Amino acid sequence: MATNLAFANIRSSGTRSVVSVSGIGVSVILIFMQLGFRGAVENTATMIFEKMDFDLLIRSKDYLHFVDSRQIPRNLATKTGQFPEVLSSEPFMVSMGNWRHPKGKRIRGIVIMGIPYGTTPFTDPEVKTNTLKLTSDRFVLIDRRTHHEFGPEELSKFGDPDIGVVTNVNNRSIEIVGHFEIGAGLTANGALITSEIGFSRLVPQDTRQKASMILVKLKPSASIDQTAEKIRELISSEDHAEVFTRPEVLKAELTRWIDQTPLGFVFQLGVIVSFIVGSAIVFMVLSNDVSNRLPEYATLKAMGYTNNFLAGIVFSQATYLACLAFVPALLFSWALYQITSLLANVPIEMTSSRVLFVFGLSLIMCWFSGLGALKKLWQAEPASLF
Repeated sequence: MATNLAFANIRSSGTRSVVSVSGIGVSVILIFMQLGFRGAVENTATMIFEKMDFDLLIRSKDYLHFVDSRQIPRNLATKTGQFPEVLSSEPFMVSMGNWRHPKGKRIRGIVIMGIPYGTTPFTDPEVKTNTLKLTSDRFVLIDRRTHHEFGPEELSKFGDPDIGVVTNVNNRSIEIVGHFEIGAGLTANGALITSEIGFSRLVPQDTRQKASMILVKLKPSASIDQTAEKIRELISSEDHAEVFTRPEVLKAELTRWIDQTPLGFVFQLGVIVSFIVGSAIVFMVLSNDVSNRLPEYATLKAMGYTNNFLAGIVFSQATYLACLAFVPALLFSWALYQITSLLANVPIEMTSSRVLFVFGLSLIMCWFSGLGALKKLWQAEPASLF
């Protein structure tokens, strides 16, 4: 039976092979974590908008991100609502506020969303039902995904036991009358919904004159692009507003957080650095192994084996190292994803596409290092035996 020389080389190296696989595995874990964090940013950047019910969105030209959206004239909702293609056009208010722990003095930043009573900007039926409870400017709905450091009664998550709890936001008394589950995005660890009157009470903004955004829902027969153009023609320069379709909004948010902030660059750089570190580890492993086995390779050459055959041994060895390191690294990364998601309240998931991508990257990393080790392999001449 033919001997698998590449695998035999790894097996005979013993402790050195274990250390090598561990080093490669650490690099793979780092790549997984960097990509996981970047994926979490992508998912979180559009989280709220994906759950909002609109076809067109009108927002300020000075818009930065969801919580810092600036203001536009509220009467744009009335003007756009007069188009025959428009089913509804509703103002939406959003800002950051300071939440006080119900049983302490700890302050945390929270997203405050204000909506006209009887309307809801979200597709979730639960939100639509619970917004009818906002009959007072003191009443709020709390997001169940709000972090436990905000002080839920059950310590881990907000829910029914928190209904009736009184605390304050921006030094104004509020009462929790219900809950929902959406997520706050990248800017805070918690969110709440109140009526537009409640919003103006908590935030120094005249909701009768200004809104953060206008959410436009079109009739099924309406053309989104054509209606968007009509609304753009309606908006004057004094309004300082612009119109986006739903896909444009999602794309703009991703571009903002991934390309225009340091977050995306940091995670991309982390993948590159991890790749370089892993390549260096594999190169040192293969290079040292080839150096230690030069007499063996020279013997094979003397027996008539070609350089391509010997190179195949090195590349096979690199492939085995990648596979042996990848499996435990995948399991360890999956566990870290679960821990990070639980403790940091970040939606980080192990997707099949990411697994395949990192596996491919691991193979490339090891093959690339194998190329560097071939220089020593070519030095293996039969004459060196004598």
